[in-house]
Amino acid sequence: MENNKKDPHSPADKDEKVISPTTAPTEKPADNQEESTVNKPAKDTQTKNTEAKSAPINNNHRQAKKSSWWIRLGVLFSLIIAIIAIAACYWLYLQLDKQGANQGQFGKNISEQAKQNQSLKYELQQISMDSNKRITALEKQQLNDTKAYSKLAELQQSSKLLQERVAVIAQRSPNHWMASEAEYLVRMAGRKLWLENDPQTAMGLLKSADERISAMKDPALTHLRKALANDISSVKALKTTDITNTIFELDTVISQLTTLPLNRVNEDFAEKSEHQPISDSVDDWQQNLARTWHDLTDGFVTIRKRTTDLEPLLSPEQQWYLVENIRNKLLQAQLSLYRFDQINYKKSIELADKWLQQYFDVSDPKTKNTIEALDKLSRVKIEKVTLNKFQATPLLQQLVTYGEIMPMEELAQ
Repeated sequence: MENNKKDPHSPADKDEKVISPTTAPTEKPADNQEESTVNKPAKDTQTKNTEAKSAPINNNHRQAKKSSWWIRLGVLFSLIIAIIAIAACYWLYLQLDKQGANQGQFGKNISEQAKQNQSLKYELQQISMDSNKRITALEKQQLNDTKAYSKLAELQQSSKLLQERVAVIAQRSPNHWMASEAEYLVRMAGRKLWLENDPQTAMGLLKSADERISAMKDPALTHLRKALANDISSVKALKTTDITNTIFELDTVISQLTTLPLNRVNEDFAEKSEHQPISDSVDDWQQNLARTWHDLTDGFVTIRKRTTDLEPLLSPEQQWYLVENIRNKLLQAQLSLYRFDQINYKKSIELADKWLQQYFDVSDPKTKNTIEALDKLSRVKIEKVTLNKFQATPLLQQLVTYGEIMPMEELAQ
């Protein structure tokens, strides 16, 4: 009975209405059952007949039920397939959309890359142009350097040839070595005069050079001998200070500073009055008593006077500083001599002399000699050499180089 209760709107009922008229297949099993049950009792026969009558109806319901389930399964399967197809289509749509977005981004990246490539290409072109310009400039500079090197090589070759020619010309003169010796003597005279401030030695060297030129006995060298004579006269007329001797005198004073005695206070207040002795005679007792009383009263209270300034005594440390300060001033005077500084030289000597007279015993012979030496040194005048060059120097250089004095140079002199 439960199987017969079905939904009138279900697809199975619709199928049953179409299939139910076909009852032919269901009658055949009923006939077979009737034939198989002929020999049974009547009661069973009636029951079976009744069942046989209702059998076709049940078979039809089962067949309809089976067919409706297959249809439902097919519809469900179709629905699942449709859902899967829809999901696949949606997934495919998402993939295509994503791929399209990726393609758009890729295209944008490609355009940006193309722009960058274009800018890089432009930069490369600019760099290439700059490189070409630099290469062109370097090629021009190299070409100029090559020309300069070639000209320098030509000048060096010309100079070498000229030197060889000059050497050959100079070797032809038999007096070449004498001219070289005279040029050396003049150069040494300049060093003695300007470096050592020794005009006497410089004048002797110039005279020796004049003797070498005179020994050559060449009338063409008269102008050179005249220049040497002028140089000798100029050196002789110089008033210079004997720097070396003055330095030695200052060294002597510096070495004697430690032996000089310092100034001390004179404490000798002895009585210079005559002292009469007491006589041994008894008759002179009155005179002896008067003399004794007079000596006692005169020596009981003594008043002494000092008219000179009382200088305080110096401690050993102060004495050492005093000597070192005087030595420092004398060393400054020596330095002023080398620098030809007359003002500082005189100030240093005067200050050292003042300290000697103030703090040392001026009555001592050593102190007196030192003060006299400083007074003599303070009167030294430092004369600087005003002669800057010798007239004979360029003429001697021409004679050594070319073997003779060039006429153009003579006119220039």
